[in-house]
Amino acid sequence: MDMFIHYTDLPQGLSLEDVVDGLNQVMDEGGFVNGGPAGRIDMELEEEKLNPKLAQSAVKYYIQQVGFPRDTVIELGGMSINAYE
Repeated sequence: MDMFIHYTDLPQGLSLEDVVDGLNQVMDEGGFVNGGPAGRIDMELEEEKLNPKLAQSAVKYYIQQVGFPRDTVIELGGMSINAYE
């Protein structure tokens, strides 16, 4: 299953590489970043290893902790939620 992070800016002091490394650590073996165009990070979830809703919660927590802009959106299964709701 694919999960997308739509963002307008990266957190202050972090490069895209830093964010990708952080997300891959958060996902551990349950998923990984696999690219994305500017303004979007694409992630592949391995559903047999991690419940998609738990993955979404982990990514949401990471986004909040590192300080992504408040308009950042997480899209999973065609549904989008604001990362700060």
